Amino acid sequence: MEMTLDRPPSETGAPLDLDIDLQPGESGYFSGEWLEYPYDGGRRFESAYAGTLIRRWEGWAVWECTREVAEGIVADQEAARRHLRATLQAEGTVEPRLTRMVDADVPEMRWDGDVIMVDRRPYGEDEPELRIAPDERGMYVVMGGNWMWEEVPVDAADTVYGSVAL
Repeated sequence: MEMTLDRPPSETGAPLDLDIDLQPGESGYFSGEWLEYPYDGGRRFESAYAGTLIRRWEGWAVWECTREVAEGIVADQEAARRHLRATLQAEGTVEPRLTRMVDADVPEMRWDGDVIMVDRRPYGEDEPELRIAPDERGMYVVMGGNWMWEEVPVDAADTVYGSVAL
């Protein structure tokens, strides 16, 4: 799927009710505040990702998804890195500070075969990279217990990766 950051027209309607309460084992759409923007008195998200809730971590959703959806997360993360880099460069930030600022704000994610690699070096972690491998069913838990994911209505997102059965 292609990512778009186009905003919906203002006549889209009333603010969305984001009080969804999924239970473990139920499918839904997930996003995070880093993808959120204010819209018509409410909230919208640049992207949402289809998956199944596994559990809660400090109130946040930990969920699993297919490779297709995980590819969308990685693509969005790298697009965010490129955007931040261009913004900081336009503001006059130069190397090596530029790379340090981008790395500290938006961690690098990349594919190594079937495994997602997340660079942890800017955070002083013991392991330089977090490896997110698929489980025996081919499902990924992308940054569950690390990022503050929440359930969102599918119509609250500009771009949706994957779909859930109704």
